[in-house]
Amino acid sequence: MHRRTLLAATGVALGTAVGGCLSGSDSDDSTDDPTDDAAGPTDDTAETTGDPDTTEHTDTTTDGSGGVVVEDVVVKKAVTYTSIMGSGGVLVGPDRQYVVATVRADEKPSASEFAFEADGESWEPGLPDTEGAINYAVEGHEGGPVSRSFEDGTSFLAFTVPSPLSASDARIRYTGDGGGEWALSADALDRLAAAGPRFELDDLTVPGEVSQGEPLSVSLTVTNVSETDGRFLAAAYWPTKTIADDDESHVVEREMAAGESVAAMVDIDTAYTTDEDEPVTLSLRGHVTADREVQVRDASGPE
Repeated sequence: MHRRTLLAATGVALGTAVGGCLSGSDSDDSTDDPTDDAAGPTDDTAETTGDPDTTEHTDTTTDGSGGVVVEDVVVKKAVTYTSIMGSGGVLVGPDRQYVVATVRADEKPSASEFAFEADGESWEPGLPDTEGAINYAVEGHEGGPVSRSFEDGTSFLAFTVPSPLSASDARIRYTGDGGGEWALSADALDRLAAAGPRFELDDLTVPGEVSQGEPLSVSLTVTNVSETDGRFLAAAYWPTKTIADDDESHVVEREMAAGESVAAMVDIDTAYTTDEDEPVTLSLRGHVTADREVQVRDASGPE
């Protein structure tokens, strides 16, 4: 399991910031609470067009005069993240979206010196509702949150902002030594202002029991019930009580046209589930939410 190797290698060298609105209206922090964990086998995605959430990274690379560069800016209605003490998760909410960017700096700037600004409002960096230990990647941006960067001076920013958000002058601003600001591209502004897709869970099939160590096969069917093409994201979380780690998770990701239904299957490793026979809960969190109880048989503690 990749995250356990990473945990041993890096310890607890990274940290996260708590996000929120500095002025204007706060974003809603009441979305589903994924038990932070593994971006396990991510299912292959089907190619579609028309979703503002799937547009490639923007080219926002102007140097700040203080040796700070903000680049590779993306706007997403939902994001995946990875962490130490767990391998990842999904963040999504009906009225929030995420702005993520790479930061390169000669020194280690503080997260409090950055803000996302749009039409007179301002938000500090942070990802509410992640759990477990420390996030080190969001949507392919890696290196640890700002002020906890690796030795190459690279880290990332992640802002949680309202969705949709119509703005003509959205930008990321650095207020530290020398200052700097990076305006979002026209495409990114369009994505901020666009409505996100909506999905419904048609079916979730989970066995009622499993022998520990045997794979647990989970299948689900979802439908894009909106008029917007978009990316479906959800994570299936499974307990791993017998190791010092967060729950295992497997991310399901699909590009779906408006009105389209898709099916997906996930096989979950149950080797570390529990040290006694008992019912445990599989949780589905993301664009859709569900819980299923599974009786674990033939459990044993760590050898």
